[in-house]
Amino acid sequence: MKRVLAARPLAQCAGLLDRLRAEGWQAGRLPLMEIEPLPNALAALPAQASPADTLFWVSPSAIDVGWPALADMDFSGKRLACVGAASARRLADLSGLAVLHPQAGSDSEALLALPELADVSGQDWLIVRGQGGRALLADALAERGARVGIAEIYRRVDGAPDWAAFDAAPPDAVIITAGEMVEQMFRLAGPRRTGTLQCLLYCVPHPRIAERLAAFGATRIVTTRADDAALVAGLKEWFRRHP
Repeated sequence: MKRVLAARPLAQCAGLLDRLRAEGWQAGRLPLMEIEPLPNALAALPAQASPADTLFWVSPSAIDVGWPALADMDFSGKRLACVGAASARRLADLSGLAVLHPQAGSDSEALLALPELADVSGQDWLIVRGQGGRALLADALAERGARVGIAEIYRRVDGAPDWAAFDAAPPDAVIITAGEMVEQMFRLAGPRRTGTLQCLLYCVPHPRIAERLAAFGATRIVTTRADDAALVAGLKEWFRRHP
């Protein structure tokens, strides 16, 4: 039986693990990173969101952490935006609104390529995210004439993987869905596990994550679209070709 570990924050892991188990694989979580809400930032979020024309949600974690603080807000006249079809469906279900997101690609570059963002002069945007992160979207929107605010409502903290269990039964594959988890994995695992990590099969939803893995010496990487079904299908095809 194939053993697959998913490196994803706890709140977004259940559905992916269910899909993996439905394929007959042993599935578990590799807790490289956890999400810690920032209470003061969440308390300030409604006031930040009120004047915004568009609220952009950087990640599923941003939605999970931030939406409850805005659940009573009137979104009339506002637009919601994100990257990734799964995040768009989640926001649409929560808000009852259409959600702007790229159909091709799942990153800031794909969002910025949409015709709706060609001219954002005079618009007020609020980017809801965790601490840190890429400045590309905010900088590009500002260059196109938008007023851009940032709401950093959570921080990423180290998880605590069970490395003894990992050593006893290394997985057949690891799914990594965020680029910063690559560095965390190699750092938390320690130098003596570097060779093992480099030899593992990885499945990732973006070329940028694959590039980070390759920089650390990983050579077996499957890159798919950014949704759970695509990740599982990519692994399934790899295992079919490499029994």
